[in-house]
Amino acid sequence: MNLHLVRVVGCSLLLAALAPAEAARLTSEPTGFNGYTWGTLSAEYPSLKLVTDPAVAHPLPEMDVYENPGEVLTLNGVTFGKVHYRFYRDRLGGIQLTFEGRDNREKLRQWIEERYGKVPLPERKQKNIEWHGANTVINLGYDITTNQGRLWFIYLLLTPFDNSTTDTSGY
Repeated sequence: MNLHLVRVVGCSLLLAALAPAEAARLTSEPTGFNGYTWGTLSAEYPSLKLVTDPAVAHPLPEMDVYENPGEVLTLNGVTFGKVHYRFYRDRLGGIQLTFEGRDNREKLRQWIEERYGKVPLPERKQKNIEWHGANTVINLGYDITTNQGRLWFIYLLLTPFDNSTTDTSGY
């Protein structure tokens, strides 16, 4: 993972703490994603392989990134380019999915809203939309200049940032 992406994730978590009260709130807090459960040891998923690309593999101390070679994942008609599973201290703490296209961003927003809660109308136009729960943040980001997007599921209790006293559900 490159330094820019580390900064983006760090800033995203910082902004989560400073987000206005109008940000979306998770109405149903996920315990994981797509059959992967937060806090599970990496050894419990033998199909996952450690990423070897140095730009992605170890973004932060005590964090390893895995992928499932050959995995094809589609949500609401959106097929993801990459799916990375982030393990902090060998426990699942985040999943990042990449996609292309503004239309796909809207399809994913709809999918997330159906499962986790509606986004206030002004928030829909933001570059990054976030849904906050007591332990989880879902971040949907899209860059119009690159036509690239990312969907993050972040379990706050297993990040390299100290969130032990942070309940983001009120943001």
